[in-house]
Amino acid sequence: MICLDYSSLQTDLRWWGFDSLTWRPSRFIKPAESDLTLEAGVGMAKEEEFLQPRRGAFVGWSEGARDCPGRKFSQVEFVATIVSLFRDWKVDPVTFEGETIEAARKRVLELIRTDSAMVLLQQMLHPERAPLVWSKR
Repeated sequence: MICLDYSSLQTDLRWWGFDSLTWRPSRFIKPAESDLTLEAGVGMAKEEEFLQPRRGAFVGWSEGARDCPGRKFSQVEFVATIVSLFRDWKVDPVTFEGETIEAARKRVLELIRTDSAMVLLQQMLHPERAPLVWSKR
């Protein structure tokens, strides 16, 4: 039996670059040809595109004849959930006494980087160290 090490496959330097272990969602986004366009005198961001990873470089739902039949459904459901949450709400880290919001964001990002590991899936080991607050937009 052959068992693939998916963690290693999905962080392979050949496909993901020298910073493959860094949380950088922008690696999956193809920037628009120009960052801004002027429309009716207002600067608006052009549409970005999702970059498809090289075949076999990301296998979150498996691949080939035995790939996950619920893949597309789970992707659409995830996007719909995120959109419905962030349409009316924003989330920020709880600031500690004397801490600015920017310092709190850096603290939480550092915790994500240093306090995450593969258990069943990638997860923060101690999320209680990074409390968040949801507020209405």
